[in-house]
Amino acid sequence: MQISNIYPCSTKAFLPWRCFVGWFLCLLAPLVLLRMSRAAQQTESTAGLIQSETHLVLVSVIVKDKHGKPVDDLSRGDFTLLDNNQVQRIALFDREGSGANATMFSGISGPLTFTNRPPAGAPPVTVFLFDELNTALTDQELAKQDFLRYLRELPAESRVSVFVLGDSLLLLHDFSQDMASLLEEVNRHPNRVNPEVTAATSPPPSANSLTGGVANTAQWETFMRESGRSYVDYTKIVRASRTAEALQTIAGHLQGIPGRKTLIWISGGFPIELGLRNGRSDIPQGNPNIRPAGAPSRGAGGGGSSGAGGSRAIAQNSGQTSLQGSSSSGTSTPQLPYTGMGFEDAVERAIRALNEADVGVYPVDARGITTAAPFQANRSSIGKTDRPTRVTSSPDFNYETLETLAEETGGLAFHHINDLSAAIRDAASDERVNYSLAFYPAAGSLDGAYHHLEVKVNRADAKLRYRPGYFAAPNAAVAPPLPEAITNPIALAGIGFSIHLDPIEGGYRASVTINPRDVTFEPKDGQWTGSLQFLIVVGKVEQLTTIPLNFSEAKYREIQGKGLLLGARVKAPPGTTGFSLGFRDMKSGRVGTLHVTL
Repeated sequence: MQISNIYPCSTKAFLPWRCFVGWFLCLLAPLVLLRMSRAAQQTESTAGLIQSETHLVLVSVIVKDKHGKPVDDLSRGDFTLLDNNQVQRIALFDREGSGANATMFSGISGPLTFTNRPPAGAPPVTVFLFDELNTALTDQELAKQDFLRYLRELPAESRVSVFVLGDSLLLLHDFSQDMASLLEEVNRHPNRVNPEVTAATSPPPSANSLTGGVANTAQWETFMRESGRSYVDYTKIVRASRTAEALQTIAGHLQGIPGRKTLIWISGGFPIELGLRNGRSDIPQGNPNIRPAGAPSRGAGGGGSSGAGGSRAIAQNSGQTSLQGSSSSGTSTPQLPYTGMGFEDAVERAIRALNEADVGVYPVDARGITTAAPFQANRSSIGKTDRPTRVTSSPDFNYETLETLAEETGGLAFHHINDLSAAIRDAASDERVNYSLAFYPAAGSLDGAYHHLEVKVNRADAKLRYRPGYFAAPNAAVAPPLPEAITNPIALAGIGFSIHLDPIEGGYRASVTINPRDVTFEPKDGQWTGSLQFLIVVGKVEQLTTIPLNFSEAKYREIQGKGLLLGARVKAPPGTTGFSLGFRDMKSGRVGTLHVTL
């Protein structure tokens, strides 16, 4: 069935500043066909379920008994899920990591076939972020050795992906079961000299390190502290903004992969006051989700938990709750210490993106066992002084950041552990048994506000861990403009698709198969309608077009099981090494991109 209003090689399809005939490529006869591949796998939870909106709230729950062992025999009826204290119908339920999207449809495969998602039915994935931006060089060296030790112990069939964050986010090794290649890539990657951490962590001048009277020493202290503050503030801004963007990109890369994903973040933390927000007006007094100040936040190496009643503990320090609200709530923004700079929007988008992609963050503190600043060797007294050593303790914002991001995504944070390989092993094994609960928000409830989640289970000794809430926004957290998204060297997978190439004279005939469950369809006049934006880039030539979708009820149901196929022709003159293509769902903003290497 051909879609109307599709124009091959029309100048209307080009970006306004590139209105010329593109001899590199030409989109020919875009057709929506029903690909006769095998039907998608169906589970008891999704059979016959058709929704006009694709918005789904997924809550991954880890359940352990009083001895810390996983509980793996629960059923849908054992759980109760509440959204802002309103009981929700659990529309989708799954156990042990296949996730609510386990019905992920199977695309094409074979030679000259490329995809932006791993194949359906593959084992769970573990993703590592080795953070060179926020980790001192000496800590990087020790952490890398422990990381390599862990990787060498992995079974050959393990699916592991490794990102490195430095001057930019680098995908060092994507999902692969070639452990030898992975070890080689990690081993030969050089550690990064880190001026940002050095500037931010160097202790300020101490009165005990100078000779002379109190007044003279105080003047020198003030001068040296103020002279370096601008640069220190700049390094904190760089670290906070770049880290938030990196976490959001990783979430976009993992979005749509079935099941719960584990992101093990080896880092020294970045200095933003995520765990020290002012009291929130939207949290009622006596809310059981708030742990009193000073209460234990976790067990060994872990994060907050709740009992069978389902009250999910949320980090609180000095009577102030952790980040769990939107900027519309009227609360203060998370700030970089002493800079007055807030990064609420960037951090919220990163947390939203991680939760929408069902990614649990497991920070492993690369600093190992640390010593409070007043007692470090470089703070000792030398020379004469007119006053005693000042022993004060300031908050460890790096610690607070790691702890909060773990709790906001239902993960665990690991601190004060010198054997990082053991911490990584514990983090990777934490989610081997988990339950996926999902519900469709009520009509009109996507108000953009923060909604609190509560999960209860019919098991007296059960301890639950899950994310404390979600932002009820109709658009996806990772929703960049398509021309911007396609320039990112890391592919986004908000829309899953695969492309198969058949060589022809002058280039390739391409068959692009899209996962229809990632496209928003709405009922209109007896039809199911939607709209996709499509962009393909070969060299410096870009072609952007919009594809309207319009299907009968019968065709819509067939497409949901068999897939959506677009046909195109890509001209590849001699010397062409590859091209990029991407799709954007116009309703939700979901984006999928892929870089094809020829």
